[in-house]
Amino acid sequence: MNKQEIKILIVDDEPDIREFVSYNLFRRGYTVITAADGKEGYDLALEFKPNLIILDVLMPVMNGYETCIRLRKNPIFDQTKIIFLSALNESTAKDLGLELEADAFIGKPIRIELLVKRIELWLKTSIPVPVISPNYKPAQGLGN
Repeated sequence: MNKQEIKILIVDDEPDIREFVSYNLFRRGYTVITAADGKEGYDLALEFKPNLIILDVLMPVMNGYETCIRLRKNPIFDQTKIIFLSALNESTAKDLGLELEADAFIGKPIRIELLVKRIELWLKTSIPVPVISPNYKPAQGLGN
């Protein structure tokens, strides 16, 4: 599958985040659509049938957790990857996201190169992306 065939839905109530992430994914060749809240995101997902959904947690109308629950209950989205992208970096928020069958939880502030690498990893391997933190630093001294 080439990048233009990959459809990504970004659901975030912050216009700057939607624009920043969508611009960076679009310029790398992905097909991108955005929504400002969970309900709009769910409705667009039904129409757009994305391969990947990037969801914020705290949004008006329908939050990201509720959106994820609705998506996972619909068999249309069985193969759709869901990544939470949120300022909630507590382990309980991450655990809940993963319990709701999201494939990953990435904390804000966004490191766009890290997000893109995780998406590309998923595309190459089709395995869930691990939980990562914006403060992640690789271990030193292990053969480096």
